[in-house]
Amino acid sequence: VRPQLAKEKIEGCHICTLVTPGEPQVILGKDKAFTFDYVFDMDSQQDSLYGNCTEKLIEGCFEGYNATIFAYGQTGSGKTYTMGTGFDVNITDEELGIIPRAVSHLFRGIEERRQAATEQGRPVPEFKINAQFLELYNEEVLDLFDSTREVKKSNIKIHEDANGGIYTVGVTTRTVSSEAE
Repeated sequence: VRPQLAKEKIEGCHICTLVTPGEPQVILGKDKAFTFDYVFDMDSQQDSLYGNCTEKLIEGCFEGYNATIFAYGQTGSGKTYTMGTGFDVNITDEELGIIPRAVSHLFRGIEERRQAATEQGRPVPEFKINAQFLELYNEEVLDLFDSTREVKKSNIKIHEDANGGIYTVGVTTRTVSSEAE
């Protein structure tokens, strides 16, 4: 549950969610309860969310596993806040969302592994990182790396392979070699 926006506070908006203490459950209004793997209330810190839900996935990348972080919810529910894609200039380190934390974690882990190999006289491992940045909005998949997306309709397709893996067609893939990229 994201914190209220300044505008919402000024307008006197009421908080309509209640997190069941000790349970991964949210109650909307008076009686609609929803249970999830994790629930974080408004006073939860972004680092706590990252540590509980994402950190192990990024560590798994160093073991050769793919990781996908998927945010789902209605407009205004906090996806941008949680993922950290608002790119607010005035954001504090404590407010950083999942994506900037994951990118930092990934490149810090790469550097640690390269340094450890050098110190131990082992061959320095090579890493190749490809990034795609997608948004599903009103039933359309948007390629956020495609600068022409405002001009043309998206032709991105999402498919499932014979092994149950998901892959995309028509998405911009960028090879990146630094956190800044």
